[in-house]
Amino acid sequence: MNEVLLLLDAIAVVLAGLLALIGFGAARRYHDRRFAFVGSALTALGLVGVLGAVDVLSPGRIPGSQLGTVPVALLIVSEALLYLSFVASRSWNPAPSNP
Repeated sequence: MNEVLLLLDAIAVVLAGLLALIGFGAARRYHDRRFAFVGSALTALGLVGVLGAVDVLSPGRIPGSQLGTVPVALLIVSEALLYLSFVASRSWNPAPSNP
């Protein structure tokens, strides 16, 4: 069993779950469908991580569920960037006025 890959899968699942909750919470609070779509996409990313973890724990159980270290690392990086986009503050400079 590849412990590094299992750890990366677990990180991807936890991040995706946390971000999906943030997305669905924002959709409920702001009544904006776009956040619900983001939450749904992150739920799908979490499911990809779960499939990878199942493949590491029980190889060959689910056909086509093999993920390598690089794809899982890319999932984690994309989730981290999405998290940063959620929590980053807006620019301090005022928006230019339109004439």
